[in-house]
Amino acid sequence: MRCVIISDFGSVNGGAAKVAIESARGLAEAGVNIVFACAIGPISERLSHPRIEIAMFPGEEIWKVGGKIAAARQGIWNAPAHAFLSQLLARQPRGETIVHLHQWTKAFSPAALAAAGESGLPVAVTMHDYFSFCPTGGYFDFKAGAPCRQKPMSAGCASSNCDRASYIHKLVRVARQWRSDEAMRSLRAPLIIHVSDFARDFAAPFLPNHARHVVVENMMEAEQQPTADVAANRHALFLGRFTQEKAPDILSAAAARAGMPVRFVGEGPLTDAIAQANPAAEIRGWVSAEMVFEEIAKARCLVLPSLWYEPGPLVIAEARSLGVPVVLARTTGPASWIADGQDGILVDGGDAAGLSAALVRLKDDGVASAMGASAYRRYWADPLTTQRHVARTVEAYRGLIAGDVKRSAVA
Repeated sequence: MRCVIISDFGSVNGGAAKVAIESARGLAEAGVNIVFACAIGPISERLSHPRIEIAMFPGEEIWKVGGKIAAARQGIWNAPAHAFLSQLLARQPRGETIVHLHQWTKAFSPAALAAAGESGLPVAVTMHDYFSFCPTGGYFDFKAGAPCRQKPMSAGCASSNCDRASYIHKLVRVARQWRSDEAMRSLRAPLIIHVSDFARDFAAPFLPNHARHVVVENMMEAEQQPTADVAANRHALFLGRFTQEKAPDILSAAAARAGMPVRFVGEGPLTDAIAQANPAAEIRGWVSAEMVFEEIAKARCLVLPSLWYEPGPLVIAEARSLGVPVVLARTTGPASWIADGQDGILVDGGDAAGLSAALVRLKDDGVASAMGASAYRRYWADPLTTQRHVARTVEAYRGLIAGDVKRSAVA
């Protein structure tokens, strides 16, 4: 089996790149030959493996390309990237090769989807976000501060000033989405890989009817440790970007109302809003990846109050692996892992009163300890290891190849 993995970045700069790289490494160790096609360096040491070949396109992040007009043009359609990928895919052996796209919006553009479809090879697309159907990628109205209510690429969508930056920026994204939709429709029976059950159920109606859907959760490697002593901890923890769609300001106000100490680890434009909502809130900068688990283990609970339909943030799995209960919006991917009231608490996104009530509930030592212990047991019954991720990815690949062979025989 052979797989061409397409990822804008060759090193870890976010969740999508990390999954693409770790998946490539795990697949190679499982015997799959990998061609890792990327456009932005440097190249991660994790991609150094006898079964991994690097195909480097000399590109750069789109919004760093010359002037705004040149950047917009390349973001909508990167012609050199299309030529590069078309030639790369034409050299791959038929019958055993698939193309797997992880991320293409930052450098490759929708040209990557088009090249994959034109190659005639079976194609898989992992949905780390919603760029496969939504111009802004988040299905979120940044002006309204709420999930989008428009049909993607409808007249209402195109005319909506919902972009985080400006309406001009939104129009560029609409043009890019038009090319992306065109390329998606041309894919022959693509396999859409979702990172959670929620993300699959939410996104599937917006994707081509001829697509097949599977769920393969992202990996989260962690050594099993004793459960955290959450009854001895006092503060709720927010870990991530301080941005509108993640609602840290709502958590800050809810914690003040509940009388629970709260710590924010990260950075972003809502830093001042967090402090204004709750002067007692503790605000820290990012911690190193090695310190994340230690930070979580010090918390009474981890809170993810996202307003957007977040597909599959792994911080929830990290907390559960330590026996730290979570409070999160029910319209997020990890909500499907939670038995509400047993190993965590689900709330409605944006419901400050409900969030406050959940925190009050977790101030009880017995409740917090019981939920944490249940979360720990359930997580380690089926942990999100790389081995698990790779096994499910290979199974999905085999189904994709078998389906392609069957269609070719009928044709």
